[in-house]
Amino acid sequence: MTKTFKIIFIFLMISILACSNSDNDEADATTNEEEIKNQEEENEVDSTKPTFLENEDPKPSEKKWVKVEELSDEFDGDELDTNKWNPTPKFIWNGQDRGWYGSSRSLFEADNVSTGNGFLRIEGEKFNSPKYSPKDNNSEAPQRRYGGAYVYGKTLAEPGYYIEARMKASKTAMSAAFWLKSETKPCTDNFNDGENLEIDIQECVGIFTGELGDEWTNDDWAVNSEWDKIFHYNTHRHNSPCNNIGERQTKGGKTNFDKKNADEFHIYAAYWHADGSKVDFYIDGALEKSVTPVIPFKGALRLIMSSNFYDWIEEINAKEMGFENPLEERYTRFDWVRVWKLEEL
Repeated sequence: MTKTFKIIFIFLMISILACSNSDNDEADATTNEEEIKNQEEENEVDSTKPTFLENEDPKPSEKKWVKVEELSDEFDGDELDTNKWNPTPKFIWNGQDRGWYGSSRSLFEADNVSTGNGFLRIEGEKFNSPKYSPKDNNSEAPQRRYGGAYVYGKTLAEPGYYIEARMKASKTAMSAAFWLKSETKPCTDNFNDGENLEIDIQECVGIFTGELGDEWTNDDWAVNSEWDKIFHYNTHRHNSPCNNIGERQTKGGKTNFDKKNADEFHIYAAYWHADGSKVDFYIDGALEKSVTPVIPFKGALRLIMSSNFYDWIEEINAKEMGFENPLEERYTRFDWVRVWKLEEL
């Protein structure tokens, strides 16, 4: 065997082994998901009505819940329904991309979004080398080292909706979030009188990094809040060119689970009152807290499912952050999303 042939042979064997390992990762993820789905189907909630425990449904007696099909999905297909969802934050307005592509060290990419075995999956990854977002200044060194995704509804959510999702965080330092936000339009064109509003139905991380006294933890609030086993919900009124309120104004709350967000599914939900005066947050069909925002949230908002690398997460080695875990453990999973509105009987 010549030296050249030996080199070619070794290269081919490495390539085959790499492909085999990748295929094994995919196969393991598929097997794991099928097991999860089979186990959970025994306790599956009724998809024809919203999830409420007894005496928790706020529906008036003279009305009924009707599913908003444009914002509801069981994710049973092999591909994302792009009639309903946009797999990237790209948003062109008057020829300008007004999308937000992630926190400073993160990048939202469509190739991290997939569906399979009845789940929407957002993969968390650590890049081999940093990347630019479409809006970054390429004259500066790239800083985005972690990949996630931002999937948003092409139909806007309205006040009066009950919005719920069954989801589970990945076993990585990436976030798992289900939320609503004002569209990134100029002040005079958005649906909120120029206000920049946000409703976080749930946001958490799969693995928390950082310790008390660590500079990344922002006065230790994140450590004490146990962000890897949290039900964290908020209403935010952000500063914008239209209101100039200064610091963000927030009303919300949190509670903690016994288990980590990466270890079990929960149903996270919000009933957004029709007049915008309150948002009721629910966990597994039970009312957790009614929140009165600092101003009424009256305008339509974008519904979002995302996984991000937060700026306050401490960056340690890839293994400890979960990025060397099998693919099945690097998925943030959404089992389903269901949105409901009230109509007269």
